[in-house]
Amino acid sequence: MFKQQEIILSAMPALREILGRYQWKSSPENWLELAEGESRQFIVTLPLVGAFSAGKSTLINALIGEAIFSTNIDPETAYPAELSYGTTTKLIGHLPDGGETSLSFDDLRGNLSSQLPKGSYVSATLPNPLLARLSHLRLVDMPGWDSGIEAHASAIDGYASRSLAYCVVVSAEEGDLRESLRRALRELAVSDMPILAVISKADKKPHEDVEAVVEQVRQEIISVMGRPPIAAVKASARKNHLDELIAALEQLEGQAERLFARKVTQTVLSKLGSFDAHLNTLINSDDLDSEKIHAQCEQLNADMGQFATRLEDETQQLESRVQPVLGRIIDRVGNALRVDIDELTGEALNRGDLSGRIGITVRLATQEAIDAEFRPEIERYLNRVVDGLPDDFSPEIRCSFDYRTKSGDEAPSLVLTPILSLLQPLLKLHPKLNVISAIIVGVVGLLEGLFANKKQQELDEAHQREAVQRQIANTVIPDTLQQVRAALQPMLEQHIQSAKQKIADTVRAQQASHEAALNELQTRLAEGQAAFASARTQYQSDRAAIARLVTDLENAQ
Repeated sequence: MFKQQEIILSAMPALREILGRYQWKSSPENWLELAEGESRQFIVTLPLVGAFSAGKSTLINALIGEAIFSTNIDPETAYPAELSYGTTTKLIGHLPDGGETSLSFDDLRGNLSSQLPKGSYVSATLPNPLLARLSHLRLVDMPGWDSGIEAHASAIDGYASRSLAYCVVVSAEEGDLRESLRRALRELAVSDMPILAVISKADKKPHEDVEAVVEQVRQEIISVMGRPPIAAVKASARKNHLDELIAALEQLEGQAERLFARKVTQTVLSKLGSFDAHLNTLINSDDLDSEKIHAQCEQLNADMGQFATRLEDETQQLESRVQPVLGRIIDRVGNALRVDIDELTGEALNRGDLSGRIGITVRLATQEAIDAEFRPEIERYLNRVVDGLPDDFSPEIRCSFDYRTKSGDEAPSLVLTPILSLLQPLLKLHPKLNVISAIIVGVVGLLEGLFANKKQQELDEAHQREAVQRQIANTVIPDTLQQVRAALQPMLEQHIQSAKQKIADTVRAQQASHEAALNELQTRLAEGQAAFASARTQYQSDRAAIARLVTDLENAQ
């Protein structure tokens, strides 16, 4: 357990007692319970992705020295399998509806499709020595990622927001990245996701050839993501050559403490800063009297009235920019589809997964477009709204908007800073576009008539390719873009309304806390100097305890 985890957990009883004495509010109200839960169970996830038969399951089995996951499951019946440390062995099947079912090792090694419905996943916690050294990591054996939007969406939507990094597994026999992995890496690059590359089955080729594959994959990742992987290593499960992989995993484990500090500790410090301001008002450091308190209350109400007006005005201005932004996003998606038209045509001619192929292109292009076009609009909106708050308002509100890892950072920053964490549910600016896949299925059906036409089938290959390409360009792509626009517009509008509501809720909580502090101070002053001095002693004692906690957390960073 990290030092900051220990400090937070040990401080919980006293902190609850202190907070229980006051009318201070924060949003969300259960922030302390959330912080405690994250401190007790903090873990970051490392999905292993790669082509079917790349050796992911075999590698995991070799790492723990026990064949708990089957290596003979076909892609259609595979489930994501999460593996982490636990003091006791627990094997659980997690159902799509949130239910759970106990599993056995035989179940894990067999075909789970008879027991678990589609959309399930399994988890295993084991008292394994290596896992104990990687106690803050959860390894995820993902199904083979060869093609199609379903596996792609599952691996990214289900894990990107809670992962420390992604581990790309490439067989030495394969030698380079498949196109499906290239597209996945581009999508992960949008969220600045760090990548670990592992060349499996290193015993299948001579040492110098394997080293060449390691460098080839490393250069391909740089080409796709614009930066190198955090590590590129080779491994052989059959020969038990796992030292490089274990060292890379231990490197990631070492970065988990910084992630905890950014995700949990910074939130706690922000809340404590807000509470300290509440105590400062009660202590009456500004030497307020009844008249000054009344004036402050009136000024606060005036400031909040102005803030409400500003929030409404800024929201309306942002809403007015949705259509132009949406238009630019659709243009980007259309360009991406047109760039891929040769590949789409080939997929159609080969009767391949055209729906999935279009879906992946749409996901990637939409994410990149939202990142470039909509995210800056939201950031400007948030900054302008926050600038309308009183200068001395809670530091919980006034936080950095630096949401992205800098290229020179030693470790990945995978979480949002406090105000963005507050708005995290709405600021996941990459909507779950797997819904697009279902939309495209109907659009792709327009091609069926082309292939069913016997006369068309008699055309030579070049004419047929031209006809298919024309159909995709003139019908499939425009209809896809129309469906994307229809799906995206309510998503963007919902983001805006959710942002407005979250900000308003947070400001109202801060306003209520400040008013409560002023009212309590006025009551204590009215009771006389002796009563106020007694209460003030308690305030100062509690403030000193908070200050010690803050110092301990800051010194532990």
